[in-house]
Amino acid sequence: MRIAQISTNTIPVPPKDYGGTQRDVHYLTEELVRRGHEVFLFAKKGSTSNATQTFEYESDDQTAQLDFIIKNMPPDIDIIHDHYGIVAKANPPIPTICQSHSKRIKSSVQIRVYVSKFILRKYGRGKGYAVYNGMSMDDYTFKKKKQKYLLFLGRLIKEKGVHLAIKVAKKTGRKLIIAGTLNDRKYYNAKIKPHLGKKIRYVGAVGGDRKRALLANAHCVLFTSTWDEPFGLVLVEAMASGTPVLGFRRGAVPEVLRGVPRLVCDTTTGMAAKVRNRKRLPSARALRRYARTRYSDRNMTDAFLKLYRRVINKKLYKIKQNTLWNRRKSKLQSMSNGDED
Repeated sequence: MRIAQISTNTIPVPPKDYGGTQRDVHYLTEELVRRGHEVFLFAKKGSTSNATQTFEYESDDQTAQLDFIIKNMPPDIDIIHDHYGIVAKANPPIPTICQSHSKRIKSSVQIRVYVSKFILRKYGRGKGYAVYNGMSMDDYTFKKKKQKYLLFLGRLIKEKGVHLAIKVAKKTGRKLIIAGTLNDRKYYNAKIKPHLGKKIRYVGAVGGDRKRALLANAHCVLFTSTWDEPFGLVLVEAMASGTPVLGFRRGAVPEVLRGVPRLVCDTTTGMAAKVRNRKRLPSARALRRYARTRYSDRNMTDAFLKLYRRVINKKLYKIKQNTLWNRRKSKLQSMSNGDED
């Protein structure tokens, strides 16, 4: 198949540190190429991949980006996978799916894909498809023997519940390492900074080998989000490392942890109790096996290839005439012919 992958213009593919959407684009692109498909990637400058061809956006303006995609879209593309949204809402004359990596797909696009069944039900009202995120297990270090610290990995904002991870650490008397980007200075100063010291440390944003080591060596990872997480990549990253990840019963967390229900918690007291009774949680090998069989890049690619073929073979995507894509393409052609300045 000839497949166009449309990434955002916020973070390069693959991301260096934080970047869930771009990581998914990376894993999917690489696995599709390994399987012999031709992949054409549109992404932010600085992106690197084994795609057949990579097109880097030349502008931060979305209209200019759409024009750039139209001008550079290779011929005979079988399907467009839009992770951004600007292509799907333009209704190109090519079968197109639009994937939401967070919550609601606001624009009126034809084929919507969500990262969990929970988000499909809540925000998609059951209309569309759900395909789980996937990642390469080889990118994560597996260790059976753990150290004694707890780990919080994520953005430092109220919705991620860093203050609750601190509460769990204090209840158990264990050290806590907090790693992630500081996105809310006011929240940090009020709820995190006063608790920092020898036992609770903030180490900033992490990536690469340092992130892998923190995940692989932690006693437990605390996933303390207080909002409805669409998926929660950290859940899978921890399990891929053989590390138990304890998460609150919110959003897609129970769905992602369906095969390891003992990791789901209702309160900080319950979470602290599970930290203290680590031997009652799934083993490192069981966690790694669960992550590999359910959330690998191969699983994700299998699911998307199945969806691509379904969309194409069943003609689920309707080709329309008076669309933004066609209007922009006509204008670009007029400009290239010298009809406009």
